[in-house]
Amino acid sequence: MVSCPYEMKTFAQGQRWMSEAEPELGLGMILEMEHRTVKILFPSTGEIRMYAKEQAPIKRVLFQAGDKIESHEGAAFVIQGTEEKEGLMYYYGDEQQVLPEMQIADSMNLGTADRRLLDGRVDESSLFDLRLKALELQSNIHQHPAHGYIGARMDLIPHQLYIAQEVASRFAPRVLLADEVGLGKTIEACLILHRLFVRGRSGRVLILVPEPLIHQWFVELLRRFNLSFSIFNEERCQSMQAIDSEANPFADEHLILTSLSLFKENPKRLQEALAVDWGLTIVDEVHHLKWSKKESSLEYRAVEAFAKKSTGLLLLTGTPEQFGAEGHFARLRLLDPIRFHSYERFQEESNSYQQTAEVVDRLILKEPLKAQDEKILGKLFGQSPQALTNLKALVEQPDLDASRDHLISDLLDCHGTGRVVFRNTRSAIAGFPKRKILPAALTFPKTDIAVVERVKSELAYEVEGNDWKQEPLAKDPRIDWLLRLIKKYSPKKILLICRYKERAEAIYEAVMDKLNLKMTVFHEDQTIIQRDRNAAWFAEPEGAQLLLCSEIGSEGRNFQFAHHLVLFDLPLDPELLEQRIGRLDRIGQKETIQIHVPYFKHSGAETVFQWLHQGLEIFTAPSQGGELFMEKFGQQLKGLILGDYDQKKLDALIEETQAFRKELLAKLEKGRDRLLERHSFQPEKAKKLISDIEQFDQSTALDQFLLKALDHFGVHIEEMGEDRGKRIWLLKRGQLVTDQITFIPEEGKLVTLDRTTALSRDDVEFLTWDHPIANSIMDLLLCSEAGNAAFAELESDDLEPGLYTEMIFILEGSCPPQFDIKRFLPRTSLHIAYNQSGTQLPQDSLTVLRKTKKTDAPKHLLAAGGEALQGLLKDAKDNAQEWVEDLSEYKRKEALKLMKEVLTHEKERLMMLKQRNGLVSEKELKLLEEEEKALLEAISKSQVRLDAIRLIRVV
Repeated sequence: MVSCPYEMKTFAQGQRWMSEAEPELGLGMILEMEHRTVKILFPSTGEIRMYAKEQAPIKRVLFQAGDKIESHEGAAFVIQGTEEKEGLMYYYGDEQQVLPEMQIADSMNLGTADRRLLDGRVDESSLFDLRLKALELQSNIHQHPAHGYIGARMDLIPHQLYIAQEVASRFAPRVLLADEVGLGKTIEACLILHRLFVRGRSGRVLILVPEPLIHQWFVELLRRFNLSFSIFNEERCQSMQAIDSEANPFADEHLILTSLSLFKENPKRLQEALAVDWGLTIVDEVHHLKWSKKESSLEYRAVEAFAKKSTGLLLLTGTPEQFGAEGHFARLRLLDPIRFHSYERFQEESNSYQQTAEVVDRLILKEPLKAQDEKILGKLFGQSPQALTNLKALVEQPDLDASRDHLISDLLDCHGTGRVVFRNTRSAIAGFPKRKILPAALTFPKTDIAVVERVKSELAYEVEGNDWKQEPLAKDPRIDWLLRLIKKYSPKKILLICRYKERAEAIYEAVMDKLNLKMTVFHEDQTIIQRDRNAAWFAEPEGAQLLLCSEIGSEGRNFQFAHHLVLFDLPLDPELLEQRIGRLDRIGQKETIQIHVPYFKHSGAETVFQWLHQGLEIFTAPSQGGELFMEKFGQQLKGLILGDYDQKKLDALIEETQAFRKELLAKLEKGRDRLLERHSFQPEKAKKLISDIEQFDQSTALDQFLLKALDHFGVHIEEMGEDRGKRIWLLKRGQLVTDQITFIPEEGKLVTLDRTTALSRDDVEFLTWDHPIANSIMDLLLCSEAGNAAFAELESDDLEPGLYTEMIFILEGSCPPQFDIKRFLPRTSLHIAYNQSGTQLPQDSLTVLRKTKKTDAPKHLLAAGGEALQGLLKDAKDNAQEWVEDLSEYKRKEALKLMKEVLTHEKERLMMLKQRNGLVSEKELKLLEEEEKALLEAISKSQVRLDAIRLIRVV
């Protein structure tokens, strides 16, 4: 086979072409040509690509006499002659066989390694070794259970990883993530998305969040997961349609982040978005969606429409079901409207779940079962003989842990909403730090009325939105207090958060005038790069001591290396305050958090502080149900803030708030669902995944491979001397050999392969096998001819002198990406070598051949080989054919066996779950059947091709 660049041929419908950038797409066929573009269908994967003719990274696929080809029907023959008619090639075999190129099998072998070798177009031998290593590494990674999880810039927090693994393993994940505030629902959702995206299973993704959270989500996705989403608003849609009024803006991007307000303000946008097929939709803050049996809000109806349109659906809320059964049902019916079609039936089932709560507690707490418990469990497990056997065994031997564990596992499967709801609570998850409140009651300066008026105007702006302008703060007593605090705790890191960027800048100016201090600011008017740099300088041990943030600093950032938090002002909303404290109060925080709050005595600021501190106790423990507190006490609180300070009224409000909080906590504890907690986090499973990820973290295989691969493509690599041991590199563009390396900016890019460093340095990218850089370099190498033909020589006492032919064959199957064939049959390299006599080298000799140092042999010796060399290569390929086919068939059988084991087990489990509680839809079962059928065909029809060949002269 030969392949020609597009300049050498004109395009015609039916011609066969291949993608240089995506060879895994298989053999493509031209569908249409426009003036400047060409559309190509890749039948093996069902993908369609549109290319610009002048820049198309594609090659014309042409076969020649002697090549073996195959038709769509599987008929194979050796080409005896070729003919071109109207731009299309026709291939002739024996017995008047003729095959037009459009009828060639879509999974034809496209390798060109032997032709390059015969033509003398060889690469350095070290590049052949690099290619072989890349193939082996890629195969291992694609089959590894941690693939898709290792690349997240995050602490390895067990409950988050468990949920991600549990949900991402489903073909059509549709769940409600309802972890308590501070436990990381956003991280869980992004981790699920990242796993699906890296594995090619996510499809188009739509993320719907409240407008104020768009930036937080964008940063989180980009900074932690290297997922670059397009933010959609009305202006963007209008600008896209200004170029083409008929265009659907949502059809041009695969990763879209937007707010429901876009669809509320312009119903046309909703129809456009619904015209696109979504593989995964994520909706944050779903408890704001209003629904009742009589009516529902426009936002709820929009999400409902997307839920029906999308294969996967992740709903996020921190509000537990105890805050309203009707609202909880509304969210569940978005996940599965067939299963949750009746609110009355849902209430009946919920009541029956409560009847088993005490039984569940006794099982989990290893207490003896009562006679009534046996009846309840017997009724639950009436259709499960094995569960009844375990129950009988446990009754006879109460200390039989195995039977108890099996019963708990069965209960997890048949529990009402267990399969679709995940909720972890702080009471069940360890690892959170303590909080210590250090209030500072300041007095107004008697001689400066302006300070009094300024504080009043700040609060009036918060409560009523009155006119307000930030004045200089040089004479504000809070600045003198802050200076004393800085000196007292120097050189400890201090994070200060205030409401507005103007206030943060005013504090910066006031402190700078009085104290020589390393500090920086962080606010929404800065670019993402500038914010990252300022945050990174704050994170450095010798960097800024003080970081001054506007409210944006409370969104998504991890500052847990600091232990002192200054709340220069206080938001009225407890949930927003919890977000601020959450920058330090995180799982993994080793120190007690010191919370410093300055306020003026007998002012509205003291009213806010005392209500939050004594009423909600938010400074000593996380607050739950902040929205409920504001609904009940918000207007009363605002009235006290704006009026004259009244201690009696404040005490009364605090007393009423305390009573409400006590009642709320009791309600939450009474409604605590330990079975749901058990379902939401199983430590042993999480422990195994964490161990797998840590193996990747500790391995240096990526370092060794990337250093060589980046160097080959002309990337300049500089190890940062002051950070030795932290595996930090500075990548610069250097003398690039390809214009496809676009991921390195002109100023360079800092990367680290150390997770600890990545977590403390926002200016350094966390480089793993999941990172786009690693994927790009791997694809650039394997999707090109680099290293697929080499001529080397070596000196060896262990090998007989002569010419050795070393070959790498590839076994791969073409399958739509959502079925993730790589789990069972990754692109697999088959390594074999023959000596000059045509004898296959045993494994130990092959190892010697591979490990012995080689040098590049003179190319003119290839030309001198002539027909003898061509015969040598042909004999080697022919000799390898039987071994390759036998090994490939073995690999196919192993892949099919594994696939059937996994999918059959999953199918049986889903059928059992469907019988027990109906939480498995017919759609999910149908999708599983489609998956099995597609994988069976793809694995069975997987093809072997020669990927690389090296001729070695042993002397």
